[in-house]
Amino acid sequence: MDIVQRLEALEDLFYGEWEEDRAQLIPHLLELHMGAASEEDTLNRFLVQTAGRFGGAYIPYLFWDKLSFFYNNPLERIYLHELIRVFINSDFGDEEQKMMKPLLVVYFAKEKTFEIDKIQTMLLDAAHPVVKDYFHKLFSFVEKNQRATEMYCEKFELLKDFQPDFELFSLPVTQLRERLQDA
Repeated sequence: MDIVQRLEALEDLFYGEWEEDRAQLIPHLLELHMGAASEEDTLNRFLVQTAGRFGGAYIPYLFWDKLSFFYNNPLERIYLHELIRVFINSDFGDEEQKMMKPLLVVYFAKEKTFEIDKIQTMLLDAAHPVVKDYFHKLFSFVEKNQRATEMYCEKFELLKDFQPDFELFSLPVTQLRERLQDA
């Protein structure tokens, strides 16, 4: 079964038997994601096929992966912009907003002003007011809270080569370092 067929089967379960239960969905998508991660073309195909499905529930995991890649190669931003576009147009659920916040803070802190302006102009200008407000709060956060932004960046630097783990990412830097040393 190829990626599209497996995603369609998961989508049937997500909107049927699981009744949009993200807790049951995510482990299955992580398994597909890790299977696709061995080859960049397969991973990008997985990203394109998955991003707009499941009400956007998997976008934070895809964003984590592409942000890690961007961290090492700042010229590679096209998929981040695409994921932001899909996120803006998704169900924009509270859980996804919560998971995306630290990732977007890291991205906005590391990205060039010109590229952030492009996101604002090309993607946010036509967005729903709630979405605009969310992003403007993030832009403001990055601008006004440099120490907190640096801490998000430091935590992502520690975790960027790991499978997405938002519980670890939510830990304070000192606890995160201890947890990683113990692992």
